[in-house]
Amino acid sequence: MTGVRCDKIILVVLLAIVCICLIPKTADAEAIKTSISEILSNQDKYDGKMVKVEGKVEALKSRTSERGNPYTTFTIRDYSGGSLNVITFGTLHIRNGSPVVVIGRYQKVKRVLGLAFYSEIDATDGSVRKIGN
Repeated sequence: MTGVRCDKIILVVLLAIVCICLIPKTADAEAIKTSISEILSNQDKYDGKMVKVEGKVEALKSRTSERGNPYTTFTIRDYSGGSLNVITFGTLHIRNGSPVVVIGRYQKVKRVLGLAFYSEIDATDGSVRKIGN
């Protein structure tokens, strides 16, 4: 490889690493820290917005789409008893009962291929992080 070509490859790799490292931080900075109960009480206010909520995982399911992409769904329940559905692509290393912080885009109603999903946080462009151990 020529020196110039090698420099370009290194630059592209470094740029990709920087982008990957910044995506969760950008989503976190943009997210509105709130409670599940607050979202449920003011759904129109939070519809389409990035939110950050804490709670425990329930009804955890890992699946694979028809296209072969792994995804995870679960319910997050906060300490007041309010709950929201969460979806994210990939496989998460959490289990039912795990305390987590979820950052994602809240949607009051999400329509996909004629199906309707209600009160959902899509964490694909955000994150799901286990709290503690």
